[in-house]
Amino acid sequence: MLYVILVTSILTSLYEFKKFKEKQYVREIVFSSILLIIGVILIILRIANIKLPTPLNGIQILFQPISRLLTEMLS
Repeated sequence: MLYVILVTSILTSLYEFKKFKEKQYVREIVFSSILLIIGVILIILRIANIKLPTPLNGIQILFQPISRLLTEMLS
C-alpha cells in the first residue's frame, strides 16, 4: 500500500509540475510540493497506525483558559 501511494504521488506531481514548468509558475511548484509532501507524510503516518493529534486538541488548548475566565466572570 505504501508503494502505491508513493508511486501515485510521484507520478501525479511529475504530471502537474510539467504543466507548471512550461508556464513558469515557480510559486505554484513550491506551494504544491509542500502540500504534497505534507499529505504524503500524513498518509504514511496514518498507515503506520501512529496516533496523530486532531485539530480539536489545539482548539481546546487555546480556548480553555478563555472558557474558564468567562465561567468565573459569569458565575
